[in-house]
Amino acid sequence: MIELAKPELGRVKVQVVGIGNAGGTIVKRVARERLAGVEVAAINTALKDLGNVAEIRQLQIGTELTRGHGAGMDPKVGRKAALEDANRIRDFIGSNELVFLVAGMGKGTGTGATPVVGELAREQGALVIAFVTTPFDHEKRCHHDIAEEGLKEIQGKVDVYVPLPNQRLYSLPSLVTYEQACAFMDEVILQAIRAIVDVLLRGGRMSLDLADLRTLFKGAGLAAFSTGYGKGEGRVAGVIRGLSEYPFAQGGQFERARNVLVSISGGPDLGLKEVDELSTAIGNLHAGEPQTATGIYQDESLQGELRAMVLAAGVVPAEEPQDEYELFAGREAAARTGATPYRPAGWAGRTGRPAPEREAAPVDEDNIEVPAYLRKPRNGVAKG
Repeated sequence: MIELAKPELGRVKVQVVGIGNAGGTIVKRVARERLAGVEVAAINTALKDLGNVAEIRQLQIGTELTRGHGAGMDPKVGRKAALEDANRIRDFIGSNELVFLVAGMGKGTGTGATPVVGELAREQGALVIAFVTTPFDHEKRCHHDIAEEGLKEIQGKVDVYVPLPNQRLYSLPSLVTYEQACAFMDEVILQAIRAIVDVLLRGGRMSLDLADLRTLFKGAGLAAFSTGYGKGEGRVAGVIRGLSEYPFAQGGQFERARNVLVSISGGPDLGLKEVDELSTAIGNLHAGEPQTATGIYQDESLQGELRAMVLAAGVVPAEEPQDEYELFAGREAAARTGATPYRPAGWAGRTGRPAPEREAAPVDEDNIEVPAYLRKPRNGVAKG
């Protein structure tokens, strides 16, 4: 008698949780994408903010402490609220095995509650990856101080955390309005989550499983990621350029990473030599021999197109401070790949060092992916 495998065994349970107002708003965009096999949820202290994400599963915390009025930009209140409802958070996370946390650092609930939620999820056996945004430079210094403390606090409470500085949105000239900038950040996080989910849940010629991700990311700490897109004959070059010049790539971090996840998606016409060329170029971005796992997924809708995402974790801190806009591949990797760092004209960053003048690189309009929310704004404003 042949005993058939139980399909529920090996089916990874994935949850995306937005924490605080910023986190909830971002995961609302993820929910609209309807990623198969992914539950989207929100946790907040403020009842008003939860009303803005009514279409997704939600949990209000700290009702006794805040009475539904939020954490008042105090991360200590956000932390206490999460601890107050620790058992309810455990039930909310349930048996999910891969949990993405999304939050904004710099205020109360997102900064204070995210480390607690991450720790509780890990205690229940989940692999936890956190995407956290940090304030614009024009925001008050107190928000930057809170964000810095939040980044310190999250270390060791989640397996991997990816800081995403809002300030780097200024490097994209196509983002004219504040709403467009916020929508782009939503898209950045969505694409990172989608790339991981595709190779984990949708399978392919070269798929990955949860055990692979645990090997790479369990307790790995600080991470950076980048995405690239290309279409037509020059699609591989377009992907490589996009990966190298991605605005959220961190200064020198990719080169110092110990563990690297590569996700490649293409259409039925994806060529063997293209995979080899792209894999070699990605390998040249980092120094040494980091542990690397690659997933390749075929998407029928990507005929003539190519996408890649690289998530580099276990980043070793730099010995010297990096310029705020230095290419994440570092000077040596930049020399190997021919990539050039992008910095807005006159950018001084927090180091106070003006950006060197350089001639703008020619833009290949055929290899630039314009997200739908920028192509077709509704009522004159792109929606996030």
